[in-house]
Amino acid sequence: MKLNQNQIQFIDGYLQSNDVIYVDVRAEMIDHIATGVEEKMKVEDIDFHDAFVSYVNSNRKEIFSMNKKTWQSTLPELKNYFRFFLKPKSLLSIALITISFFTFQETIVYTFLKEDLSFYFLLIFLSYSVLSMIYFWGIKKERYYFIERSNIVLSILYWLNLLIFKPFEKQKYISDILTIGFMCLFAVYVLYVINQLKKFFKTKMITN
Repeated sequence: MKLNQNQIQFIDGYLQSNDVIYVDVRAEMIDHIATGVEEKMKVEDIDFHDAFVSYVNSNRKEIFSMNKKTWQSTLPELKNYFRFFLKPKSLLSIALITISFFTFQETIVYTFLKEDLSFYFLLIFLSYSVLSMIYFWGIKKERYYFIERSNIVLSILYWLNLLIFKPFEKQKYISDILTIGFMCLFAVYVLYVINQLKKFFKTKMITN
């Protein structure tokens, strides 16, 4: 028995009242609860309210464990990000960046970029963080765990740049390789974030 929209909204309201603040985490939990409640309604031939109360009381610890997010939950995100490098769009962006780099490496743009690479990475990181907070917190009045978690991944890339690039910035060939590498990391990361957001909102539209 499929739950209707009012019943889905009831579950969403229940989770919000229990401090599940992230929209994407709530969506995952709603799907989990809805599946269990639907099964209980079908097997035990009871109404939605009784099935919901029974299912939540029996599985409360498991359900709300999905809302406990720690730094360790960033690790799967990093794995998914690096797997995304094998996607055709990622490989294409890497190829375009590499070709463009060697095509324009004798120009002033190349020199200007390379001398302040760490600054530009920091600028991108801060811009992404601030703009995402303004849009999601300020305009949409919603919080997404994926967005806030992605800032952690981006900061890891920035610190890697500082630790790895700086010691070799005066050595042309090594610094060239590192420059291309970090440009690709950031370009693919932007594609990855866009892809994840599209998947989430597509799923949200279907469930709504």
